[in-house]
Amino acid sequence: MCGDTTKVQKAEDFKHIYQTCWREMISCHAHNTLEEKRYSAPLILPFADDVKKVHIYLKEKQQEYYSTLFNAPNTKTWAKLAKVTLAQMIIFNRKRQGEACLMPVQSFESRDKSTLNIDIADSLSEVEQALCKYFSRVEIRGKRGRKIAVLLAPEMIKSMELLVKTHEVCGVPKENIYMFAIPGCETSFRGSDCLRCFAMECGAKCPKALSSTKLRKHISTMSRVLNMNDTEMDQLADFLGHDIRIHRKYYRLPEGTLQLAKITKVLMAMEQGRLNEFRGKGLDQISINPTKCVEPDAGMESETEHSHDVTSSEPGTSGVNSSRPVNTNEGSPEGTREVMKVTSGKEPVQ
Repeated sequence: MCGDTTKVQKAEDFKHIYQTCWREMISCHAHNTLEEKRYSAPLILPFADDVKKVHIYLKEKQQEYYSTLFNAPNTKTWAKLAKVTLAQMIIFNRKRQGEACLMPVQSFESRDKSTLNIDIADSLSEVEQALCKYFSRVEIRGKRGRKIAVLLAPEMIKSMELLVKTHEVCGVPKENIYMFAIPGCETSFRGSDCLRCFAMECGAKCPKALSSTKLRKHISTMSRVLNMNDTEMDQLADFLGHDIRIHRKYYRLPEGTLQLAKITKVLMAMEQGRLNEFRGKGLDQISINPTKCVEPDAGMESETEHSHDVTSSEPGTSGVNSSRPVNTNEGSPEGTREVMKVTSGKEPVQ
């Protein structure tokens, strides 16, 4: 290309066009296309039945693999138990799969095993005290180096203790520091692969919804249904590893659901003329029947009937009793008085 002025000029022309027109002609249209695809994109969240189904399936497999590994340690069973325990931990804690799968063995062994402080226990309810004794808490490294907590149920702890005990026996190298290590390697199992596999095996209706991202979005979205104050919302966001501003902005009920379930209450109240009945109430406190028909007022009905009667009456017959014969004999005084009586409704003056 050296010395080829034609190609150099073409390259310069392309560079000039790229710098001046690329954003307007390419980037703008590409961005608009992506935004349009998001308009009608359905929000996929896990079904409660699917979450329950995969939980039961994992519990059964955990008991099976634990019993087999305890009686006859082998590499294949060790890997199966590690995958099941990893999936259980991700689903229960709604953690990012990349954070959970990199849990070091040291973090698990150095977990806090001390009893609950008496002064703190007095400020908790009986249920909360029982939960503190039932679960254990492990701190691991999260996104951007942030410290996050992982809660472990007794069956998870039992499985992890057996995994640590049979760590080297089942072919996991000493250099591998991870709890859910791959035997014979220095890396760990991927949480997304484990969830995908068990979601298919358990027979869930929508297996692709049982991913760590959608599970996290599920709890963040459905938490809006609860009447949580700002402090409780901050605690949930901190446990999930969310910034509270991001949590409030993005993790909420879907916009379509909000409009169908909430905003339509205001629109129907306006349509039915009942907005004053709900004065001082929030959207959650408004109860309105969408199948109720709008009925006209009684005053409107009476006015309509009155106008109908006036227009249907014949001219010239108002106030006259048509069933009574009228004597129009002009020569008779009685006839004259009779006509005056009928037309005026009064006795003639003598």
